[in-house]
Amino acid sequence: MTTFREYREGDMTPPDDVALRAMPREARAIQGERAGFVSRLIAAGLDVTLVFLAVMATNAAIWMASFLFDPVSSTPAFGSGDRVPDIGWLIIYGYVLNWLYWTVCWATSGRTLGNIVMGLRVVNFRGNRMTWGGAAIRSLFCTTFPIGLFWSIISGANRSVQDVVMRTSVIYDWVMEMPTLATIFTGKPRANTKDGSEA
Repeated sequence: MTTFREYREGDMTPPDDVALRAMPREARAIQGERAGFVSRLIAAGLDVTLVFLAVMATNAAIWMASFLFDPVSSTPAFGSGDRVPDIGWLIIYGYVLNWLYWTVCWATSGRTLGNIVMGLRVVNFRGNRMTWGGAAIRSLFCTTFPIGLFWSIISGANRSVQDVVMRTSVIYDWVMEMPTLATIFTGKPRANTKDGSEA
């Protein structure tokens, strides 16, 4: 069975001694392994909570703006007696926002905020960062069918339905690197010299 313990040729070079020393001792043994259900569930929960807060902030901003543009009318913007969009529009907005959030994060660094907190990274079948197209499809799959995550409980390889279909994995990875425009748009990792400096 293929694992990700050893870094493959891809977005990141193998962690150096400094990175390993900075890593929690308990994390070193599972660095590069596929993440379990609980870690992934917590990360996804943090991401969904972040998107929910963004939707609520947008809702509050629309409500406050409605008083600036029409402080008197009881139906200034949406014609239903409310100063904010209907719940259906908010759900659609949250769905699209969540899809965009996951797509951008997975395509640029492989990490969402929840992934960063839990020390996770999403990779393709080669262990590299996902392409924009792959990230968009996986994000749509996860947003539409979140229950697919529960397959990782019974999967011997800790893979969700989305991972099986898309040939992706979510691995433990505490060694982080800021993405650059070159890596984002070309998909090529930065070349490092033997002394660790960038070429």
